[in-house]
Amino acid sequence: MTDQPTEFRVTSVKEWAEAIETSALQPGPTFGYQMVDGSWNCAVHLAISGQLTDDAQRLLAAELQQAISDTVNRVLYLAPVSIRFREESAS
Repeated sequence: MTDQPTEFRVTSVKEWAEAIETSALQPGPTFGYQMVDGSWNCAVHLAISGQLTDDAQRLLAAELQQAISDTVNRVLYLAPVSIRFREESAS
């Protein structure tokens, strides 16, 4: 990728929410990676276009989860003991 950031910047929950609203994305599933000692190494909160079909949204989320799981395992040299998913609850 040619547009990778050169440094990470912490984004507040408020900034994340505003970015989602501005780009007309919808909050999607959340998944996190918990290790044997109970620590959390990574959590990802997805936002996906509502313009996609339900099938495309599900497939995109599943593929992203798999890619991120593979990356977590490769980078940390650890297999998580638990991957927890949380779908956005209906309001």
